[in-house]
Amino acid sequence: MAKTDNTSSPDPRLARLETIARLNEEKRSMEYMVTDYCKHKHADREKNAADLCEECAEFLDYSLMRLARCPFGEKKPVCAKCNIHCYKPNYREQACAIMRFAGPRLTWQHPILAFRHMWFSFTVKPPEKNRNKKRAQPASTKPVATEEKKPEK
Repeated sequence: MAKTDNTSSPDPRLARLETIARLNEEKRSMEYMVTDYCKHKHADREKNAADLCEECAEFLDYSLMRLARCPFGEKKPVCAKCNIHCYKPNYREQACAIMRFAGPRLTWQHPILAFRHMWFSFTVKPPEKNRNKKRAQPASTKPVATEEKKPEK
């Protein structure tokens, strides 16, 4: 399995993957599915059994970064039922392929992860993200009152 070095990353949000239990569980599931997919689909490449190919390692890093930035945190729904599509289209297609292949295998090799994922799939309703927030305007953009000149007669 590819080791992602979250400690030296400049993004402090990656620490959320270890501190928020729901995100940590999703991280473990994603790492397993990507590793299983790479091991079976990219076995023809010369590599150790524990390492990921470059393509899968890049995808895993991207998916963990997106997971760490999930705005829902502990109330995170499964990605298939989420209202926010946070993956770029090419990564979304790759995620679908990986999950289609490794998801059913997760049931037999890691039944607790699979059961919990299915439990969240049925029980957690995606919260609505408030998109109508009023944002504070910087002071420089406020209109400045000017004195009007009266026309002379």
